[in-house]
Amino acid sequence: MKKILIIIAILLINLLYSQKMTGIYELKFRINPDKDSLITNIFYLDIDGFQSTFRSEIERKSDSLINKKGFGYGRKSLFITDLYSKKDLKTNEIQKLIISGLVGNRYFIKIDDELKWEIKNEKQKIGNLDCQKAEVDYGGRHWIAWFSETVNLQEGPYIFHGLPGLIIKITDQNLDYDFNLIQLKKAENYNIYFHKSKEKQITWLDFQRMIQNYYNDPLYEIKNSGMKYTIVDDKENISTLNPKMIQKKHQTNLKNNDSNLIELDKMIELK
Repeated sequence: MKKILIIIAILLINLLYSQKMTGIYELKFRINPDKDSLITNIFYLDIDGFQSTFRSEIERKSDSLINKKGFGYGRKSLFITDLYSKKDLKTNEIQKLIISGLVGNRYFIKIDDELKWEIKNEKQKIGNLDCQKAEVDYGGRHWIAWFSETVNLQEGPYIFHGLPGLIIKITDQNLDYDFNLIQLKKAENYNIYFHKSKEKQITWLDFQRMIQNYYNDPLYEIKNSGMKYTIVDDKENISTLNPKMIQKKHQTNLKNNDSNLIELDKMIELK
């Protein structure tokens, strides 16, 4: 296994949940299960006492802007493969956050799945950390994780947690999602990154309907809201394509570029 460089700030052995810590993960993922090409993104795991938030670098910056100015970065679409989660480390309650497309409505799904970890005897060194192997099933995928008891945080990327140490690396068996810790540091100016908005709770069925509605019509939310809109092309010029051509282009793009939900057992066949 290829070794990765892990930059660990300050002391690792005595890390406590009362501290404010940030873990930076590199994620390589396959947005289409039928293609070999991988996308690489940076994600942040922010731990503040007994709460944590995991999200992409762009969502973290957007939340900071919302806290400062009341608005964040706009979106052009609903991204099915978004990974945004919140954990209550006292109650073990986990929420998967969904930010809808152009309107930007925020929802959450409560994750009730129990992570039944199986800790293996196999050990290896990743970077400068001694790690141990663990396996678990989640979302219709089998996951292989490497955690380090040197870092006294029972945390990890996305919804993963509960091992006797920080998850340094976790990969699903199909290699569609591969999380690797690249840095752990003490956080600064931490409060600006925690967005205090209230999200509306939805179910997985609601989410699946949202995906299908978005596939059927990318503008369905705007139309339902009564907002005025103008359709533009990739260069932000007014589109000359007719609605049916726009819809067909959108559906092809969605199937090709955003169809590999991490919860494989919750994905629907778009039609």
